[in-house]
Amino acid sequence: MTHSHDALCRCPHAAFDPRVFASAQRMLGRRAFLGGAAAAVAATAFWPSRAMAAEGVTVLKAARLFDGMKMQTPGVLVLRGDKIVSFNAGDAGSDATTIDLGDATIMPGLIDAHTHVAAGVAVSTYLARPGKSADSVAEAALLSIHNATGMIRNGFTTIRDVGGGSGIDLAMRNAIANGFVVGPRILAAGPGLSITGGHGDENDLSSMIHVDETIESGIGFGPYGFRQRVREHVKRHVDLIKILATGGVLSYGDAFDVPQMNLDEIQAVVDEAHKFGLKVAAHAHGDRGIREAVLGGVSSIEHGSGVDTPTLKLMQERGVYLVPTIWALDSILVPGNPNKISQNGLDKANSAAKIRNAGMQRAVASSVKIAYGTDAGVFPHDQNNKDFALLRAMGMSALDLLKSTTTNAADLLGTSDRGRLAPGLLADIAVFNGDPSQNIALLEKKPALVMLGGKKIA
Repeated sequence: MTHSHDALCRCPHAAFDPRVFASAQRMLGRRAFLGGAAAAVAATAFWPSRAMAAEGVTVLKAARLFDGMKMQTPGVLVLRGDKIVSFNAGDAGSDATTIDLGDATIMPGLIDAHTHVAAGVAVSTYLARPGKSADSVAEAALLSIHNATGMIRNGFTTIRDVGGGSGIDLAMRNAIANGFVVGPRILAAGPGLSITGGHGDENDLSSMIHVDETIESGIGFGPYGFRQRVREHVKRHVDLIKILATGGVLSYGDAFDVPQMNLDEIQAVVDEAHKFGLKVAAHAHGDRGIREAVLGGVSSIEHGSGVDTPTLKLMQERGVYLVPTIWALDSILVPGNPNKISQNGLDKANSAAKIRNAGMQRAVASSVKIAYGTDAGVFPHDQNNKDFALLRAMGMSALDLLKSTTTNAADLLGTSDRGRLAPGLLADIAVFNGDPSQNIALLEKKPALVMLGGKKIA
């Protein structure tokens, strides 16, 4: 018997058995009921407002509304359940709840395309970083809930996690989706793929220390080795693949702007990921490494320090996004070193800063698509709204910045159900006082309202 199946199917196929199917249907129905009941109880316990009526109709009114592309006045948005209905208050009905927000701007929920929500698990107390790492997976998971809360309170209703260990990023994604924890919707990459001794390897450990390798590892060698890593990540149900194409700033002993993965390795990762419908994001500093990653077929360049004009033209031709992470580098260089960064990290950060600004100004002047991303996790997660003003100072217009964290970011993530305000899309909403198209720094202040799936969060 011939069976048709899509590229995501990895299961063996046998003849269809209606008895097995009926039994599975009964079990899944019971599981869904129990899971839904548990989620409802947990959501109420974690955050009372999550228990609002699922199909209630709400009308939001404000001085203006940004739909993901343009500003319009006045701002009116009708929500029913977890979806947007229209921009016409007449569609709401007489029993709708109206929230008048005054001199504010209704926007799609913000998207941060480059975060690390999971706290790290340090292999020794010497390497532990207070507030950023833990000495057990359990403790790291609890810290991660705090991290997620900080970002959604800033108005970020979706984040892309581009590198997490111990499965915490995947577990957080699932817990939030099932209503057990309140936080932004997460697209998770699992551990970044790295060469041996590269930016994603534990290269600050003594050679005497051996860390047992697990399926969570991202360390590979050669095209076929990296294909295997992609397959292991697919087995863990990641949403994208992250590669570390060059060295990094906070890793020990490597040059931040030197290519690490070879072109054939990058091409193998991209080819294998695309088979499973996954995009590839590439950490890359320095023009040589950025260009190599673009030639390899990645969907986005993360950081992009020192990108030059010919490479930007290639990115534009191929539709490759740039995800700058400005505050991450600046936070390392804060006078007095409050984050206790090693001298090696400080030296590399200073070198990266010398090429970053010029590269970003070239990028802003080009037609390359830019998606907002911050590298939250290098700094406290509740500071992931600081990049707006920094990018504005580098020449991005306020309107382009609003698009970068809504429409553009949703396009990069492949999430067509959010990032815009339009009938039928998710009612993920962020409302900010004033007009951020005139003063982008308003996005650094706490939102007047945050809604996730039509439910008030903050």
